[in-house]
Amino acid sequence: MRRVWAGIGQAVESAAIAAVGLVLCALVLLAVWGLDQGFGGDPLLQWRIAVDAWMLGHGVDVGITLAPEAVAAIGLESAGGSFVVTLGAWGIGAITLWLHWRSGRRLAELPLAELVIAALAGAVATGLVGLLAGVSAQHPTAAPNLGQAFAFPALIALVGMAGAVLAARGQDWLQALARALTIEDPWLRPVRAALASGLGGAVAVLGIGALVVGAGLLLRFTDGLLLMESLEVTHVGVAVLFLLQLALAPVAIVWGAAWAIGPGFMVGRGSNVSPLDTDLGPVPALPLLSAIDPAAQPWMLVVVALPVLAAVVVGALARQSTLAGSADRPVHWWELAVAGVGGGLLAGGLLGIAAMLSTGAAGPGRLSETGPDAVLVAGWGAIEVTVGLLIGLVAGGRAPVGLAGGAALPLAAQREGTSMRDVFGFGRSSGEPLDDESLGETTGDEPIDDDSTGGDADRDADASDPRPHASPLPLAEAETQVVEPVAQPGPSAVDDAAEAAGDRAAEADDAAGSKHPAPAPQDDRPTP
Repeated sequence: MRRVWAGIGQAVESAAIAAVGLVLCALVLLAVWGLDQGFGGDPLLQWRIAVDAWMLGHGVDVGITLAPEAVAAIGLESAGGSFVVTLGAWGIGAITLWLHWRSGRRLAELPLAELVIAALAGAVATGLVGLLAGVSAQHPTAAPNLGQAFAFPALIALVGMAGAVLAARGQDWLQALARALTIEDPWLRPVRAALASGLGGAVAVLGIGALVVGAGLLLRFTDGLLLMESLEVTHVGVAVLFLLQLALAPVAIVWGAAWAIGPGFMVGRGSNVSPLDTDLGPVPALPLLSAIDPAAQPWMLVVVALPVLAAVVVGALARQSTLAGSADRPVHWWELAVAGVGGGLLAGGLLGIAAMLSTGAAGPGRLSETGPDAVLVAGWGAIEVTVGLLIGLVAGGRAPVGLAGGAALPLAAQREGTSMRDVFGFGRSSGEPLDDESLGETTGDEPIDDDSTGGDADRDADASDPRPHASPLPLAEAETQVVEPVAQPGPSAVDDAAEAAGDRAAEADDAAGSKHPAPAPQDDRPTP
């Protein structure tokens, strides 16, 4: 029964998440309809446009058939026939992905059976909401693909929940999978490092793409402003245009990453934009595209090194966090190779998937082909990220354990709780180690016995001994404290000590004579 309730609860939550995205798109079109059109015309038209935008945000193809008057207004003969828009506005789908990620964090606490049922129920609910919205938006002018309207939103919801669950419980599942496949622990550590470095490398390259797009907009800000003025949009139109470009921002970031990697991208059939060469034809009047420089500059070749440098940083961080060696578990060269090559291949695959999702038809005619080549982006991305990861993994770690004249000894001593002075021999008066027997020895052959000898005489005799003395401290203190060296006595001190010892011996003899007096001397004279 708990499994059923878990599925029902997640289904309701996922349906609400899908409805939130639709409502947000509808509110934007409602503002345009009310402020620019005074709530005149067909209100269902605004709803259909909002649904089409939501569908494009989830990767759903939308078929377009323009009326003759619309074709004349646009001025494109190729727009006279039917065409399909397949370029995704993934900024809208990111809302669904993020909200389901938050749901997945809660699902990660459930048992495995309840987790699977809840995730599937949420994905099906999202797909049903998309299917109902697609059916309501069917029109001869624009019609979403109904099969994709169910499948793609459900897949995005499932990816969001699965990603959150893997992030929360991935380590446990990886350990279980390794035990099931009988993968030994020495191989598990580089595999874990390859996963971490691959994900980090892909994110770092996409970050470079965002940096490239931002720099292009900043450097060509004047051209973008002039293009915005030429469109002659109202204040509401400016806000709608901003939201449209915000929805296309993930696509622009992937295009920037493809440009930084090297292969570049297309804005229409026959065009090419890359650091090596730029050949642009007519492009849509979108201010976001003003970041494209119409001619390639020589300095742009330096940008190709940015993904490699980003991968170097990721490799160094992965070495410190995942492949941190120890005295009993050093890092071997084959672990670095597995982590670097595996992480590079994973990053290349992820970048290829991102490039594939950002490729499609943006309009009729030559605009039916836009975006980067996914195969080239995956190949070049894997090579550059692999090189950077290997450099970072090799250069980002500590020196191998056991080299450099036993430099690993203090590390072992710290791990076992041993004092640093014990490791280097501090606190000892000789080259021999401290032990209980040496602490109990004196400078002579026998231990000190205060009852059998005089204390002052023994101390003076000890002072005349030139040999170093053991520390009088207990063993625990002697191992942690530094013993000051004993000053060696000079010749005069030895003579004074010997004279004082002789005087005390004479006094002792006198005292013994007083207790036992000597007999009186005999008189040899004859008695009268």
